[in-house]
Amino acid sequence: MDRYLIFDLGASNGRAIVANVERDKVDFDVIHRFDNIPVFANDQEYFWDILRIFSEIKTGLKKCYKKYGKVNSMAIDSWGCDFGMIGDDGRLIGNPLHYRDKSQHEKSTELHSILSEEKLFELSGGPCNRIMGIYKLYSLMKKDAVEYREGKRLLMIPDLLNYFLTGIESNEFCNATMTLLVNQKTRQWEPEITESLGLKNDFLKPIIEPGAALGMLKESVCEELGIEPILVVVPATHDTASAVAGIPLLDSEKTWGYISLGTWGLTGLETEEPLMNPEIVKYEFGNEGAAAGKNLLLKNVTGLWIIQQCRAKWQQNGDISWDEVVVQAKAARRMDCMIPVMDPKFGEVQADMPKIISEHCRETGQEVPETLGEIADCVYRSLALEFKASFDDIMGILGKKLELLHIVGGGTQNKLLCQYTANAVGVPVAAGPTETTAFGNLIFQMMADGKISSLEEGRKMCAKNSEIFRFEPADHELWEEYSRKYLAYR
Repeated sequence: MDRYLIFDLGASNGRAIVANVERDKVDFDVIHRFDNIPVFANDQEYFWDILRIFSEIKTGLKKCYKKYGKVNSMAIDSWGCDFGMIGDDGRLIGNPLHYRDKSQHEKSTELHSILSEEKLFELSGGPCNRIMGIYKLYSLMKKDAVEYREGKRLLMIPDLLNYFLTGIESNEFCNATMTLLVNQKTRQWEPEITESLGLKNDFLKPIIEPGAALGMLKESVCEELGIEPILVVVPATHDTASAVAGIPLLDSEKTWGYISLGTWGLTGLETEEPLMNPEIVKYEFGNEGAAAGKNLLLKNVTGLWIIQQCRAKWQQNGDISWDEVVVQAKAARRMDCMIPVMDPKFGEVQADMPKIISEHCRETGQEVPETLGEIADCVYRSLALEFKASFDDIMGILGKKLELLHIVGGGTQNKLLCQYTANAVGVPVAAGPTETTAFGNLIFQMMADGKISSLEEGRKMCAKNSEIFRFEPADHELWEEYSRKYLAYR
């Protein structure tokens, strides 16, 4: 029996998972879960509570050792875009800012007056989404923030946590592309970007590829936790890249797309190389790093964040489970209303998201959803229609027809949204597994361990060990009518 410890950190929660692998059978044991709750502080700056996250990782390590003893290796993946800065003395300077912190968005216009979106795309190939790390870094420079002024190493969130564990500084490729400072054709940092903006670049470490063995846990960490040393492996540290790596392909001969569905709905295709057609920029698509020399052509669609914000408001009146939200959405009266999910107001932190949704529908002359079920159904329908619109945009540029859609991640548990997506996009949807990111993380650990030799072998292993639900498109005319209306509101 081989055992591998997986830390999968999402934007709203994190988990420690032990993968028990015997021949071609994989069993996942979730040994620790925790909420990942950002913090407003210092005049409404928005921070990640990185030391709490690190504390939860140490708890996961202790639980793993207590239950299983020694494991082959461990690896961390997380959300993208965000980073911490290490000073000359090796200490973290300040808490990492959250990608929804407003200061980085406010400086984006100034940044692009110096380096246009078109030029930034030409140099990086990435989507010029304001959550990307370059906007935060530029904002910190303009504020003469201590993190920027004194920082000697920029480490993305998984790189930072690996540094805490091993003392080794590294920058992994997939998450590094989320800064928009990487030339994705060379798979290296692009100095012209930092030079154009006047950003220093001596804090960037040489980029390493997924599947590298980083090093062992520090002796001090092992002594503190009472555990044996563990090898730390670098997977595709951006959780989207790990999720796509773990997709159990049903038919690789078909033109397939994916949605990695969680707080975000990462929507796109896996390609052999970056697509540098500037036409994709106006549709908010771009290229992001993938493993095994591949590329993710995708768009960051505002995903379950909207319904998460709604639930946070509904929870003030008593606990309500996600299952109950879906039940009420199914039971609600079908209303003629939808929201443009990419409108910035639906991607921001809102004290009362249900009210924002209802007011938008009222202001645009639609039926107004008021009950929990009506609002949830409106959100799910709108998400499905944005997925369709996004795929229509990119497939039109590629001159191809989508034939199969894989939905992976925690959102696969929402069968209503999966069916709505099949109806809207008009192609079969293969949903699952929920643990696709964990499978992707595992694949890189097993490659580093010499137990499998390729991404394709890992995907076959995932397919053998996954429950996949299939949804066939239905109600074609109704959803085509929905789509026409959505495009008018979009």
